[in-house]
Amino acid sequence: MSAGIVDIAAAKPGRLIGNDHFASIGLTDEWIRRRSGIAARSWLPDETPLPEVAAEACAPIVTRMDAPSSVDALIVVSTSSRQRIPGIAPKVAQLAGLGPSVLTLDMNAACCGFVYGLVTGLSFCEAGQARSVLVCSVEAMSRMVDRTDRQTACLFGDGSAAVLLEDRAEFAGFRQTSGCDGSQEGLMRETDAGGIHLEGLQVYDRAVRRMSESAQYLFDHGPAPTVLVGHQANGRILERIRGFASHLGVPFVNRIENSGNTSSASIPLAFAEELNVGSLPTAGRLGAVAYGAGEAWGAVSLDYRVPAAAAS
Repeated sequence: MSAGIVDIAAAKPGRLIGNDHFASIGLTDEWIRRRSGIAARSWLPDETPLPEVAAEACAPIVTRMDAPSSVDALIVVSTSSRQRIPGIAPKVAQLAGLGPSVLTLDMNAACCGFVYGLVTGLSFCEAGQARSVLVCSVEAMSRMVDRTDRQTACLFGDGSAAVLLEDRAEFAGFRQTSGCDGSQEGLMRETDAGGIHLEGLQVYDRAVRRMSESAQYLFDHGPAPTVLVGHQANGRILERIRGFASHLGVPFVNRIENSGNTSSASIPLAFAEELNVGSLPTAGRLGAVAYGAGEAWGAVSLDYRVPAAAAS
């Protein structure tokens, strides 16, 4: 049995925050663009519940389904959710119109969350335990940052995206690699005072190395991806990975300019946006690579075949 992506949708509600917003803390548009590649990012209103945003991303997929009750599992990935008990996945299922028998699961693997969510959902399908699985990443990173911190305030954005996984005869199997190093937990962490601490130079070096190594694994253990999407962490990191992807002869997606770093939501948001502008075919093989806090890293390759409506 082999599963892949059969639909995708995204939501970036809220207001668009341009770089001029950060002039009050001494940052210029030129400086932010040069250091991060970011020009704007979406920020949710503080009062908007994350389950509503996740359900907005899932809604177009559910609407296009003949039988939403056929979804056997919903994996909701979030780094920024403050709700622990209960988790937000059951509420997302209710708001999205899924059946009461759906298995719901909350997952937090920081910026690797979507990759890990895909691996989990694909494993459900390929083990014969689910016919279809929704994997939805939703983030409100703007609520985690110290908005007066010159190092991190301008980097992060909010949004949600979801994919539907199904077992189909035409799909090849998925490939994945992952790893972690808990001794590096101090590289990226939430501070006791509120905000996010980054060891910038170390994170840059390790992110480039870990994502390049993970991507190489996907090509060494085919079928090879036809497109590579990396975690949208920083424009300079992405350009290094783009050079690596060019060496492998595949297109690489960089959509950070108007999204910022949306943690676990960055890969599906970037993939959905690239499909939306017509830069990618509606069928192919996705390679998704990520690196994030933990320290954790990973990559997964899988086939996708999405309806034209999902890319419009």
